[in-house]
Amino acid sequence: WADRVTLRRRMGCSPFFAVTGAHPLLPLDISEATYLLPAPESVLSTTELISCRAIALQKRREHLSFLHSAVLEARIQEAIRFEREHAHTIRNYDFQRGDLVLMRNTAIEKSLSRKMRKRYLGPLIVISRNRGGAYILSELDGSVFHRPIAAFRVIPYFARLKIPIPPLEDLLDISTERLRELEESILADPEDEESDSELPGKSEDRL
Repeated sequence: WADRVTLRRRMGCSPFFAVTGAHPLLPLDISEATYLLPAPESVLSTTELISCRAIALQKRREHLSFLHSAVLEARIQEAIRFEREHAHTIRNYDFQRGDLVLMRNTAIEKSLSRKMRKRYLGPLIVISRNRGGAYILSELDGSVFHRPIAAFRVIPYFARLKIPIPPLEDLLDISTERLRELEESILADPEDEESDSELPGKSEDRL
């Protein structure tokens, strides 16, 4: 297979293309590994190119493991570089219990009428955060959103005021067991949910 899909100098195309009139779709293009070799450092001979294709098609486990670790490390380094270069614009508000916040209304961002609709909903009360970093929010009357809200959707409500929260069992409309379940989860709400375009006091946004 590697020999038949490799370009021939005398033909100007691969044997596969000469027979079928179409460029081959390599198995690597439709499987989990797209390319199992490092970038070439120089021009390759035909023999070297065929051998490289053969190695790639073997999909050896050690090659897959190496590529996985290399890609993961590259992503981590890119994230570190991005945070370093944008240190003045990236903000981690780290809201505490009782802080008043606004929630970004992401459901309207693809709507043609978004300029006439509310960009943020609230104010809301911060109850806590879950293990994934999303915030557990509630209405001013204690009605808790049944899904944690992703941190990027939450911004401060500049009222220069922090509301003291009474005991949770007296304020919230959910049990403390359900609150613990939300805190232990690592999930956040889907940002394109249509229900988020409505006021957070609606029943579908609460338990």
